[in-house]
Amino acid sequence: MTSPDRFLLLAAHGSTHPHARQALEGFAARVGHAHPDLEVLLAFTAAPRPGGHPGADAGHGLKDILAGLKSKARPAPPDLPGLPDLPNLLVQSLHVIAGDEFERMRGELTDFASRLGARLTVSGPLLSGAGDAPGVARALVACMAEGEAAVLMGHGTSSQAQELYRILAVALSDMAPLARLGVLEAADPGDPLSIRAIARDLAASGVRRARLLPFLTVAGRHAHKDLAGDKPESWKSVLARHGIEGLPDLAGLVEREIFARVWMDGIRSLIHKA
Repeated sequence: MTSPDRFLLLAAHGSTHPHARQALEGFAARVGHAHPDLEVLLAFTAAPRPGGHPGADAGHGLKDILAGLKSKARPAPPDLPGLPDLPNLLVQSLHVIAGDEFERMRGELTDFASRLGARLTVSGPLLSGAGDAPGVARALVACMAEGEAAVLMGHGTSSQAQELYRILAVALSDMAPLARLGVLEAADPGDPLSIRAIARDLAASGVRRARLLPFLTVAGRHAHKDLAGDKPESWKSVLARHGIEGLPDLAGLVEREIFARVWMDGIRSLIHKA
Protein backbone atom coordinates (compact mmCIF):
# COMPACT_ATOMS: atom_id res chain seq x y z
CA MET A 1 0.00 0.00 0.00
CA THR A 2 1.26 3.51 -0.81
CA SER A 3 2.55 5.34 2.23
CA PRO A 4 1.18 8.89 2.67
CA ASP A 5 4.52 9.88 4.18
CA ARG A 6 6.73 9.21 1.15
CA PHE A 7 6.45 10.86 -2.23
CA LEU A 8 8.71 10.39 -5.24
CA LEU A 9 8.65 13.28 -7.67
CA LEU A 10 9.92 12.61 -11.20
CA ALA A 11 10.88 16.04 -12.51
CA ALA A 12 11.16 16.48 -16.29
CA HIS A 13 11.14 19.42 -18.69
CA GLY A 14 7.95 17.99 -20.17
CA SER A 15 6.49 17.95 -23.67
CA THR A 16 3.24 18.61 -25.50
CA HIS A 17 4.07 15.96 -28.10
CA PRO A 18 1.79 12.90 -27.60
CA HIS A 19 4.51 10.27 -28.05
CA ALA A 20 6.84 12.12 -25.68
CA ARG A 21 4.11 12.44 -23.06
CA GLN A 22 3.41 8.72 -23.32
CA ALA A 23 7.10 7.97 -22.83
CA LEU A 24 7.25 10.01 -19.62
CA GLU A 25 4.02 8.54 -18.31
CA GLY A 26 5.22 5.04 -19.19
CA PHE A 27 8.45 5.56 -17.27
CA ALA A 28 6.52 6.91 -14.27
CA ALA A 29 4.32 3.79 -14.35
CA ARG A 30 7.45 1.61 -14.45
CA VAL A 31 8.83 3.40 -11.40
CA GLY A 32 5.53 3.05 -9.58
CA HIS A 33 5.43 -0.67 -10.31
CA ALA A 34 8.99 -1.09 -8.99
CA HIS A 35 8.29 0.97 -5.84
CA PRO A 36 4.66 0.41 -4.78
CA ASP A 37 5.38 1.84 -1.32
CA LEU A 38 5.87 5.32 -2.82
CA GLU A 39 3.40 7.71 -4.38
CA VAL A 40 5.04 8.54 -7.72
CA LEU A 41 4.26 11.95 -9.21
CA LEU A 42 5.35 13.38 -12.58
CA ALA A 43 6.03 17.13 -12.75
CA PHE A 44 6.95 19.31 -15.72
CA THR A 45 9.52 21.96 -14.87
CA ALA A 46 9.50 24.03 -18.09
CA ALA A 47 8.79 27.69 -17.39
CA PRO A 48 5.18 28.35 -18.46
CA ARG A 49 4.86 30.16 -21.79
CA PRO A 50 1.87 30.63 -24.09
CA GLY A 51 1.47 28.48 -27.18
CA GLY A 52 1.03 25.02 -25.70
CA HIS A 53 4.30 24.93 -23.78
CA PRO A 54 4.44 21.96 -21.36
CA GLY A 55 5.00 24.15 -18.31
CA ALA A 56 1.60 25.74 -18.90
CA ASP A 57 -0.28 22.44 -18.70
CA ALA A 58 -2.87 22.69 -15.95
CA GLY A 59 -2.19 20.09 -13.31
CA HIS A 60 1.21 19.00 -14.63
CA GLY A 61 3.45 21.97 -13.82
CA LEU A 62 5.78 21.85 -10.82
CA LYS A 63 3.75 24.47 -8.95
CA ASP A 64 0.57 22.44 -9.49
CA ILE A 65 2.20 19.26 -8.19
CA LEU A 66 3.62 21.04 -5.15
CA ALA A 67 0.22 22.58 -4.39
CA GLY A 68 -1.26 19.09 -4.44
CA LEU A 69 1.44 17.84 -2.09
CA LYS A 70 0.75 20.69 0.30
CA SER A 71 -2.87 19.57 0.51
CA LYS A 72 -1.65 16.10 1.55
CA ALA A 73 0.56 17.38 4.34
CA ARG A 74 -0.29 16.22 7.85
CA PRO A 75 -1.67 18.73 10.36
CA ALA A 76 0.82 20.83 12.24
CA PRO A 77 2.21 19.33 15.45
CA PRO A 78 0.97 21.06 18.63
CA ASP A 79 4.38 22.56 19.41
CA LEU A 80 4.71 24.09 15.91
CA PRO A 81 1.33 25.64 15.10
CA GLY A 82 0.83 26.65 11.49
CA LEU A 83 3.58 24.39 10.14
CA PRO A 84 2.23 21.29 8.38
CA ASP A 85 4.42 18.25 8.05
CA LEU A 86 5.42 16.39 4.87
CA PRO A 87 8.17 14.15 6.20
CA ASN A 88 9.84 12.69 3.13
CA LEU A 89 9.99 14.14 -0.40
CA LEU A 90 12.26 12.35 -2.87
CA VAL A 91 13.00 13.97 -6.23
CA GLN A 92 14.61 12.29 -9.23
CA SER A 93 15.57 14.73 -11.94
CA LEU A 94 14.92 13.43 -15.45
CA HIS A 95 16.80 16.39 -16.92
CA VAL A 96 19.81 15.79 -19.13
CA ILE A 97 21.99 18.53 -17.71
CA ALA A 98 22.29 20.61 -14.53
CA GLY A 99 21.43 23.89 -16.24
CA ASP A 100 19.22 26.87 -15.43
CA GLU A 101 15.98 24.89 -15.35
CA PHE A 102 17.31 22.30 -12.92
CA GLU A 103 18.71 24.98 -10.61
CA ARG A 104 15.43 26.91 -10.69
CA MET A 105 13.56 23.71 -9.87
CA ARG A 106 15.90 22.89 -7.00
CA GLY A 107 15.37 26.37 -5.56
CA GLU A 108 11.58 25.97 -5.67
CA LEU A 109 11.78 22.55 -4.06
CA THR A 110 14.10 23.75 -1.30
CA ASP A 111 11.78 26.64 -0.49
CA PHE A 112 8.74 24.35 -0.53
CA ALA A 113 10.37 21.76 1.73
CA SER A 114 11.52 24.44 4.16
CA ARG A 115 8.04 25.93 4.46
CA LEU A 116 6.39 22.55 5.02
CA GLY A 117 9.02 21.04 7.27
CA ALA A 118 9.69 18.27 4.76
CA ARG A 119 12.85 16.23 4.35
CA LEU A 120 14.01 16.79 0.77
CA THR A 121 16.41 14.49 -1.10
CA VAL A 122 17.24 15.30 -4.74
CA SER A 123 19.04 13.13 -7.29
CA GLY A 124 20.50 15.23 -10.09
CA PRO A 125 20.46 15.04 -13.90
CA LEU A 126 22.47 12.70 -16.11
CA LEU A 127 25.18 15.33 -16.46
CA SER A 128 25.50 16.90 -13.05
CA GLY A 129 29.23 17.48 -13.45
CA ALA A 130 32.21 16.76 -15.68
CA GLY A 131 32.79 13.42 -13.96
CA ASP A 132 29.52 12.10 -15.39
CA ALA A 133 30.61 12.59 -19.01
CA PRO A 134 32.53 9.31 -19.58
CA GLY A 135 29.66 7.14 -18.33
CA VAL A 136 27.06 9.04 -20.37
CA ALA A 137 29.31 8.81 -23.45
CA ARG A 138 29.64 5.04 -23.03
CA ALA A 139 25.87 4.70 -22.76
CA LEU A 140 25.41 6.75 -25.93
CA VAL A 141 27.94 4.62 -27.81
CA ALA A 142 25.97 1.55 -26.75
CA CYS A 143 22.95 3.02 -28.60
CA MET A 144 24.90 3.17 -31.88
CA ALA A 145 26.18 0.64 -34.37
CA GLU A 146 29.94 0.21 -34.35
CA GLY A 147 31.68 2.61 -36.71
CA GLU A 148 28.56 4.46 -37.80
CA ALA A 149 28.31 8.23 -38.12
CA ALA A 150 25.84 9.75 -35.70
CA VAL A 151 24.67 13.27 -34.89
CA LEU A 152 23.07 13.88 -31.50
CA MET A 153 21.01 16.95 -30.62
CA GLY A 154 21.14 18.34 -27.09
CA HIS A 155 19.01 21.28 -26.03
CA GLY A 156 21.74 23.71 -25.06
CA THR A 157 21.77 26.38 -22.35
CA SER A 158 22.86 29.97 -21.90
CA SER A 159 24.38 29.12 -18.52
CA GLN A 160 27.86 27.88 -17.66
CA ALA A 161 26.45 24.35 -17.82
CA GLN A 162 26.97 24.56 -21.60
CA GLU A 163 30.53 23.48 -20.82
CA LEU A 164 29.20 20.07 -19.80
CA TYR A 165 27.96 19.55 -23.35
CA ARG A 166 31.44 20.39 -24.62
CA ILE A 167 33.07 17.92 -22.25
CA LEU A 168 30.62 15.21 -23.27
CA ALA A 169 31.11 15.97 -26.98
CA VAL A 170 34.86 15.37 -26.62
CA ALA A 171 34.37 12.17 -24.61
CA LEU A 172 31.88 10.89 -27.16
CA SER A 173 34.04 11.56 -30.22
CA ASP A 174 37.01 9.95 -28.47
CA MET A 175 34.98 6.74 -28.07
CA ALA A 176 33.14 6.92 -31.41
CA PRO A 177 35.17 8.96 -33.92
CA LEU A 178 32.22 9.64 -36.24
CA ALA A 179 29.76 10.61 -33.50
CA ARG A 180 29.06 14.30 -32.94
CA LEU A 181 27.08 16.00 -30.20
CA GLY A 182 25.63 19.44 -30.85
CA VAL A 183 23.09 21.71 -29.21
CA LEU A 184 20.03 23.47 -30.52
CA GLU A 185 20.43 26.66 -28.52
CA ALA A 186 23.28 28.96 -27.52
CA ALA A 187 25.77 27.90 -30.19
CA ASP A 188 26.83 30.26 -33.01
CA PRO A 189 27.69 28.86 -36.48
CA GLY A 190 31.42 28.62 -35.68
CA ASP A 191 30.91 26.77 -32.41
CA PRO A 192 31.82 23.06 -32.60
CA LEU A 193 28.46 22.38 -30.92
CA SER A 194 26.52 23.98 -33.81
CA ILE A 195 24.98 21.82 -36.52
CA ARG A 196 26.70 23.90 -39.22
CA ALA A 197 30.13 23.16 -37.77
CA ILE A 198 29.21 19.49 -37.33
CA ALA A 199 27.96 19.22 -40.93
CA ARG A 200 31.15 20.77 -42.32
CA ASP A 201 33.31 18.52 -40.17
CA LEU A 202 31.53 15.28 -41.12
CA ALA A 203 31.37 16.18 -44.81
CA ALA A 204 35.13 16.84 -44.79
CA SER A 205 35.58 13.36 -43.28
CA GLY A 206 33.72 11.80 -46.20
CA VAL A 207 30.54 10.96 -44.28
CA ARG A 208 27.49 10.57 -46.52
CA ARG A 209 25.00 9.07 -44.05
CA ALA A 210 24.50 9.78 -40.37
CA ARG A 211 21.97 8.60 -37.80
CA LEU A 212 20.11 11.43 -36.07
CA LEU A 213 19.45 10.91 -32.36
CA PRO A 214 17.93 13.26 -29.79
CA PHE A 215 20.10 13.71 -26.70
CA LEU A 216 16.90 14.67 -24.93
CA THR A 217 14.85 12.96 -22.23
CA VAL A 218 11.98 12.49 -24.67
CA ALA A 219 11.60 12.93 -28.42
CA GLY A 220 9.17 15.82 -28.58
CA ARG A 221 8.85 18.86 -30.81
CA HIS A 222 12.59 19.56 -30.98
CA ALA A 223 13.32 16.01 -32.13
CA HIS A 224 10.54 15.80 -34.70
CA LYS A 225 10.83 19.31 -36.14
CA ASP A 226 14.24 20.81 -35.33
CA LEU A 227 16.25 17.61 -35.67
CA ALA A 228 14.43 15.45 -38.21
CA GLY A 229 11.90 17.80 -39.81
CA ASP A 230 11.83 19.05 -43.38
CA LYS A 231 12.06 22.78 -42.75
CA PRO A 232 15.18 24.47 -44.24
CA GLU A 233 16.89 25.01 -40.89
CA SER A 234 16.30 21.57 -39.42
CA TRP A 235 19.44 19.57 -38.68
CA LYS A 236 18.41 17.00 -41.28
CA SER A 237 18.19 19.74 -43.92
CA VAL A 238 21.50 21.35 -42.93
CA LEU A 239 23.23 17.97 -43.23
CA ALA A 240 21.56 17.36 -46.60
CA ARG A 241 23.03 20.61 -47.95
CA HIS A 242 26.44 19.17 -47.09
CA GLY A 243 25.71 15.94 -48.93
CA ILE A 244 24.86 13.90 -45.81
CA GLU A 245 21.67 11.88 -45.57
CA GLY A 246 20.18 12.06 -42.08
CA LEU A 247 18.53 8.88 -40.79
CA PRO A 248 16.22 9.78 -37.88
CA ASP A 249 16.15 7.52 -34.81
CA LEU A 250 13.64 9.39 -32.67
CA ALA A 251 13.64 7.69 -29.29
CA GLY A 252 14.21 9.85 -26.24
CA LEU A 253 16.70 8.80 -23.59
CA VAL A 254 13.96 7.63 -21.23
CA GLU A 255 12.88 5.16 -23.95
CA ARG A 256 16.37 3.69 -24.34
CA GLU A 257 16.79 0.90 -21.84
CA ILE A 258 20.39 1.73 -20.95
CA PHE A 259 19.40 5.25 -19.83
CA ALA A 260 16.14 4.09 -18.23
CA ARG A 261 18.27 1.78 -16.07
CA VAL A 262 20.54 4.69 -15.13
CA TRP A 263 17.54 6.62 -13.81
CA MET A 264 16.08 3.52 -12.13
CA ASP A 265 19.42 2.96 -10.38
CA GLY A 266 19.44 6.62 -9.33
CA ILE A 267 15.98 6.22 -7.82
CA ARG A 268 17.07 3.16 -5.83
CA SER A 269 20.07 5.11 -4.48
CA LEU A 270 17.81 8.05 -3.70
CA ILE A 271 15.49 5.84 -1.66
CA HIS A 272 18.39 4.35 0.28
CA LYS A 273 19.78 7.80 1.08
CA ALA A 274 16.48 9.19 2.32
